[in-house]
Amino acid sequence: MGRRNGCSSIGAAIRSFFIPGWGQVATNRPVLGRVFLFLTGLVGVAALTVFLFVPRIEIASWIANPDILLLIVLLNLGFAVLRLSSTEMAWRDSGGRGWVVAVALAVLIAIPHAAIAWVGLETRTSLMTVFAEEVAEAATTSTTSTSTTTTTTTLPLELSPITTLPGQLGDDEIEADKAPPWRPFGQDRLNILILGGDAGPGRGGVRTDTIMVASIDPITGDAALLGLPRNYGGLHFTDGEAIPVRRLNHVFGYGERHADRFGETNPGAEATKNAVENITGLEIDHHVMVDLTGFADVIDVFGGVTLDIPVAVDGPLYDTVTGTYEMVEIRPGTRKLDGDHALAYARARIGSSDYVRMGRQRCILTALARQTNPLSILANFSSVLDVFESNITTDIPIDTLPDMVQLMLRVSADQIRVTGFDATWRAGFTADAHPIPDVPRIREAVRQMIEEPSQATAIDITTAEEACG
Repeated sequence: MGRRNGCSSIGAAIRSFFIPGWGQVATNRPVLGRVFLFLTGLVGVAALTVFLFVPRIEIASWIANPDILLLIVLLNLGFAVLRLSSTEMAWRDSGGRGWVVAVALAVLIAIPHAAIAWVGLETRTSLMTVFAEEVAEAATTSTTSTSTTTTTTTLPLELSPITTLPGQLGDDEIEADKAPPWRPFGQDRLNILILGGDAGPGRGGVRTDTIMVASIDPITGDAALLGLPRNYGGLHFTDGEAIPVRRLNHVFGYGERHADRFGETNPGAEATKNAVENITGLEIDHHVMVDLTGFADVIDVFGGVTLDIPVAVDGPLYDTVTGTYEMVEIRPGTRKLDGDHALAYARARIGSSDYVRMGRQRCILTALARQTNPLSILANFSSVLDVFESNITTDIPIDTLPDMVQLMLRVSADQIRVTGFDATWRAGFTADAHPIPDVPRIREAVRQMIEEPSQATAIDITTAEEACG
């Protein structure tokens, strides 16, 4: 093994392996060594500055930016080339011979940098797969009769009429002039429709059995989560057109069958957005559609979810391969459930009702929000994105992700206000006995929940911390 200027070839190579340029200084190439050391110092100072002075929330938002991810990958590869060049040159210049040691050093350098590059590119690909490239144009609704077809742009929510299906309401029929002609908070808050889709065995397409709206103040992080029952009937779009479906959880399928009306991208979600807007008075900005089976994978990524279960529940534990299930008992008490058992808890029907199930679903969602934090998300970022890519669709634009990440981390999960509407919030029944939402009353309750929660005595508001009690 060669030796020049008192430094063995392996010693010089190891010096440059750890600090590019150090080996060149030791092998009488000080000018090149100083250049390498200067570049290495820049990288070290930049990394140390980020670690010490950049808030973790800011780092998380960088990771959610595909352009910054690509820049990180390129800088990583550039530093890999710097280390490889410095190490191999130090080996040769100090008299190193043979290719075995040179190849071994090259491999040791390449592996970690290649891993970082692979994770960065995979993360970038997943982000670009899950999230929309740009904000979709507003969809239009079409009204078709036997003789003519007219297309009208969806009206702003503050102008939406409330109409009824003839003969389907009871004595307390809604009068159109009682509809509040306002949207007092829709323009100031971020409103996201959360849909839990279930396309399990025996179902003709996706049914959105979980329908929630998360409303967040982008300045303060104040957040509210409200749930709507899947069995609301007698529904209308915001332009007053009756929706020809039996229940709210069928609107998604109706939209998919009429992509010409709701846009080729996410037509089911767009139709459901419109129906939910008319019920709540909220302008829905974006949607997130979660396959319920995939939601179990999300829970597993974070090591399970801890719930305070008030009473024993018998729920279906599904085999995702065969579609079969067995009933399992979820016992009362504070329990940590894996994804499959949490989903069984959310789906349980025996001795229960849709409205109790809605409460359990909100319980799981808010409990998961409380138990995750920026560090746990970053630690499991690759796995989270893999699950998202397989089980989640959304129209949240990818260029808003950095701001969205910062907003989500600003929300105090324990203080999220939670409520749900049930069959008592009705204005009658449809011909097949589905409750028709009392739209003016619901809109006013939503307004109070968001603007005046202390005055909202008509609805049962809890915090996320209390949601499972």
